[in-house]
Amino acid sequence: MTSPPEAQFVVLNEGSGSVTKKQSKVILNQIDYASELAVYTNATPGAVDFTKGKVLLLDMGPRNTGGYSIRLATVDVSANWVVANIELVVPGQNCIVIQATTNPYQFVYIPTQKEILLSEKRVISNC
Repeated sequence: MTSPPEAQFVVLNEGSGSVTKKQSKVILNQIDYASELAVYTNATPGAVDFTKGKVLLLDMGPRNTGGYSIRLATVDVSANWVVANIELVVPGQNCIVIQATTNPYQFVYIPTQKEILLSEKRVISNC
């Protein structure tokens, strides 16, 4: 028996925007996508085909320094759902980082209508 294929995904927008709270949210329509994106950036949201997929918002929440990031690493597909494998990247001891509050986020399009489950993993950056 072979394992299910890995789903492809597209990063729509990412950065270190305004201070919000740590959250992950599945967005199901263009209006909600535009509304959520406006909280983080002035970028114009591209058109998304919500009949074929969903947008996942990943928000790491406020951090006291730079050097942090959040990203969707992989998406694993099963018969009934997909698992979004999220990496929370933190700066290692020897990293030189900006001394300012940051709030890493990412908006990702996942081409599935299945339920999206989340798995988070902390990764230490070796600057």
